[in-house]
Amino acid sequence: MKKQEVISIRFSRLPKVDETPGLVTLAIAADGPAPPRRLGALTDVALRGRLAHYDLHGANEVAAIRAALRTDNGQITVRESWSGLNSCLHFWHDFVGSQIRPVEWTCEKCSAVNRENVGASVGETFSRACKCGKIKKITTAAHLPPMK
Repeated sequence: MKKQEVISIRFSRLPKVDETPGLVTLAIAADGPAPPRRLGALTDVALRGRLAHYDLHGANEVAAIRAALRTDNGQITVRESWSGLNSCLHFWHDFVGSQIRPVEWTCEKCSAVNRENVGASVGETFSRACKCGKIKKITTAAHLPPMK
């Protein structure tokens, strides 16, 4: 039986945008000298789906995570056991139904191109702000498989 590796997963709440809660950034690190790897940001729905999957976290732990992320800039680190770092990265990045994907938009005010990696369910809407302050509501679309 392969030894389980303990992985640290850091969640950080971004400031709210347009009176809606900010996204939650996700960074993962195995024990050791390597710095955490930032995978992107998740909506609350995408985060809850991952936390509930496999029953890795009990109800009290999920409640503590949600409480820590209730406010802007709230942070918490949880630890999970995985067969290896790649398994953990695959789960958190490629979670079925809310994979972390590039989201790109052009600001209507200053024409800046904005790009972020975001995990959200299909049809979910979230707000993002350009550096100039213009707010854009983004609705995730279905990702079609590549054409053959």
